[in-house]
Amino acid sequence: MPTLGWIQETGLDRLWERGTEPGSSALPTRYTCRYCNQVFKSIAVREQHELEHPLLNPTMFYRDRELGATRLLINTPIQLGDIGARNVSKIELNGQPLGSITELTQALKSVSRGFFSVTYANETLEKSLKIEVCIADPQQLAEVDQAFRAQFSTGSIADPLLEAFTASVKYCDTVSRYVDGLVRYLHGLKAKDHLSDITTFEDFDKRFNQALDSLRDYTTPLAAAVRAVIRFNRNDFSLMQRASGLPDLDRTIAFFCGDDLVSSTFASPDAQLPVDQSSEFILANLIPSFSDSTLADIEERITWLPAKYRSLQDTSKLNYLCFRKAVVVEDMASVEKYRKKLRHDDVFNTLTGEK
Repeated sequence: MPTLGWIQETGLDRLWERGTEPGSSALPTRYTCRYCNQVFKSIAVREQHELEHPLLNPTMFYRDRELGATRLLINTPIQLGDIGARNVSKIELNGQPLGSITELTQALKSVSRGFFSVTYANETLEKSLKIEVCIADPQQLAEVDQAFRAQFSTGSIADPLLEAFTASVKYCDTVSRYVDGLVRYLHGLKAKDHLSDITTFEDFDKRFNQALDSLRDYTTPLAAAVRAVIRFNRNDFSLMQRASGLPDLDRTIAFFCGDDLVSSTFASPDAQLPVDQSSEFILANLIPSFSDSTLADIEERITWLPAKYRSLQDTSKLNYLCFRKAVVVEDMASVEKYRKKLRHDDVFNTLTGEK
């Protein structure tokens, strides 16, 4: 194994039963706006009118991030202002009414571990949120990171190493989701590189998604690097404006966003991270030799990466590399060839159209 360093409903469909004498209609002849009580002759006209009424969607925020999901993990101590709300007129915590968001914050601030059910609503909508408070022990986070580097910095993610890692951090009970996210990431790598006996290649992205979900609220350099590699796999370059901590990955992302290729910088041993075969091949083989290679050289090197390791997103990255080299050497036939290969790719088609 190689290494690297949120639908607004505008209508209401109802099935009206007859319930009247034959010859009469059970359908109403007047339709009242559900917001301002104006009356209309048809559902369609009413619905068109209701579009003029903004839907006051109750929304919760955690540290300026809108909570579109129904679950929230709080793993660092919270302060007043960390939790916010908009268009919320009612809040309940475990079924008990609260007077404000401040009361909610104070209640959560006073505990280090626990599960809570929050209901927040206004006159139009009601939503629910499950909150888990598990304040991560910084020492346990550091020990998990150290154990991860010790087991996987060489690139091997063999099952004995996975078992040794999970056993060595089993006592780290305040960061169990963190550990789970790292393990899910490794399982995703094994699936993508055909090293798993239980997970197929087609399921690698499910494991990556589970890893992202588990690691989302952690801010360690390791969590940031893992998220960056997963998003690189998905070609989610627009989400990667911050440095990943992996220099080779950062400069490659900038290149895939249309920038010029900058010189490589030194990557410390702490930046080493197990990655999939395709990512390692691009980052450690194709990118370093890009400037000094001909288009034919790059095309030949690409054949060295077996197709079984490539996802559709990987193939797009490889085609974009060839497109960029064709532009550099002014091979217009190849420019057009690779532009056609990328014309249906939502990430690269704009970049190739601009070149």
